[in-house]
Amino acid sequence: MDRSSQPHAIVIVDDEPDILALLKLFTRNLAPTYDILAVSDSDRALAYVAGRVVPLLITDYMMPGMNGLELATAAKAISPTTYVIMVTAYGSVALEQRARAQLVDTFLPKADVFDRLEGVMRSVLRLAPAQE
Repeated sequence: MDRSSQPHAIVIVDDEPDILALLKLFTRNLAPTYDILAVSDSDRALAYVAGRVVPLLITDYMMPGMNGLELATAAKAISPTTYVIMVTAYGSVALEQRARAQLVDTFLPKADVFDRLEGVMRSVLRLAPAQE
């Protein structure tokens, strides 16, 4: 099947089940017309990026095996138009600079990910503004 014939997907990658579940719920509520594919490993995420139209990839930084920086680089090699958001509890200026060098589009500390994620997603996916 042609990858463009399937509904567009948002891929979320985090090895912490509770964070993954929260990100999936948040994303599904914000973007209900997209398939939300939540996985705990980078290899499955890359398979989705290769097989689907994925306008948005949200990834954790620290994961077993391939980390979020490596995943961003590999995903952009497959799909250069995929927007990559990396979230991390290990934020630093140096890590953010490395992330940008490795094609991460937005870098969000986990401490305020839900405060900032909505605005980034609305912009990237061109979603309507929130209703007051």
